[in-house]
Amino acid sequence: MPRYEKIGIVHHGLLADAGELANDLTLKYADGHSWWLATQDTLDECEDDLKTTDLIITIGGDGTILRGVHAAAALDIPVLGVNMGRVGFMSDVEAKDALDEVSWYLDGNARVERRYMLSATIGAGAGSDSEPVLALNDITVARGAVLRVIEVSTVIDGVHLATYRGDGVVVSTATGSTGYNLALGGPVMDPQSRDFLVKPIATHMSQFGGVILQESSKIELTVLTEHEATLSVDGFVDEPLAVGETVTVTQAGNFASFLRRKPPADFWGDLSRRLGLRKGSLKTSRSRHR
Repeated sequence: MPRYEKIGIVHHGLLADAGELANDLTLKYADGHSWWLATQDTLDECEDDLKTTDLIITIGGDGTILRGVHAAAALDIPVLGVNMGRVGFMSDVEAKDALDEVSWYLDGNARVERRYMLSATIGAGAGSDSEPVLALNDITVARGAVLRVIEVSTVIDGVHLATYRGDGVVVSTATGSTGYNLALGGPVMDPQSRDFLVKPIATHMSQFGGVILQESSKIELTVLTEHEATLSVDGFVDEPLAVGETVTVTQAGNFASFLRRKPPADFWGDLSRRLGLRKGSLKTSRSRHR
């Protein structure tokens, strides 16, 4: 099993407790490990450190994890999320337990879970020379600051699915199915699935719940209205879109690696707990009906 020696900590820069916990971890586990620290806003300055890093620990919410993952994925560096947010679907350790529990991960005991990513390219079809942007959670084509509906033509593998008229369209990975997609009433997918889904946002076709696509699918989202639209990737990469511009979305082939303590099936129990869906155990429920 791997033992992680050089470790980077990416913490939420606006949470004092996150910075304090980062410092406490480096002090407690100074022997046998080397550390570097950054906030989500200074991570771009750590390119040299990243090249020789064995593990990234993020301290914050899911947004902090996403920033860490974007830096780690291209270098195949695993990520351990310490949750200081409200829900923390991607994290594995709660902040109050981190000082005691992190050693178990540092000694290489955890399994590595792969989460697959999407790629978005802006341009007029396949001939575009723009750089692709990777997403772990979701890719959204939506209205800009002006409160007007937009029209988005949605083509899947060359076949026109729909022209959505509303606030936009979100394309989610399996990981992102617990994010914006879930807030829109979409389904939750197994987090290790390579499939992904398309969900309209506040569309006039509200009876249509969206579609789940296989990993080989290609989606083309074209803006048909002249007023402002925006491409948003994982909630922190934003690009303006003009009328007629197309965003092409495919399975990236890249993946993010997370350290996990629990077996994969426990995801569903954690999901119900985090969403407050549990009202009692199955055994208790059955006993009441006897």
